[in-house]
Amino acid sequence: MLPPFFTRSQGLRKLYCGLFTPLLERIGMSQLEMDILLFLANNPDSDTARDIVEKRHLAKSHVSVGVEALAGRGLVERRLREGNRKTIHLHLTEAAAPVVAEGRAIQRQYGHMLLANFTEEERRTLFLLLDRVGENVEAALSAGEARQDAHPPKN
Repeated sequence: MLPPFFTRSQGLRKLYCGLFTPLLERIGMSQLEMDILLFLANNPDSDTARDIVEKRHLAKSHVSVGVEALAGRGLVERRLREGNRKTIHLHLTEAAAPVVAEGRAIQRQYGHMLLANFTEEERRTLFLLLDRVGENVEAALSAGEARQDAHPPKN
């Protein structure tokens, strides 16, 4: 049987989103929009909507709506690169910097909460093991082993 961590991981997302709630309410932004901003800030080599969809496993339509909202607020710009007129690259504007800074501070707080009472060696081991779990998840998803109509395991 798997440890509860794997079957109750919604709690991780609930905690993460809960930490963001005061900021999001103050600035009138959705969690999805914040997630897109932080993805772009934290992954400078992944700057397209397609990258966000593929790496975060979000619906194309949701990412499209989020990017549109961020562009409308002047936080994201769409750019074409010379020689490639098909792919739109997303770039954070200067106006996004304070929001990104606050978001990253919340991400650090979240990390400190999750890793409290772990030694540095335990953290390294945990990260290595979770990377392997993540690779297994990606491989299973790529192989089409996850069905949309499947129900999560019950504990």
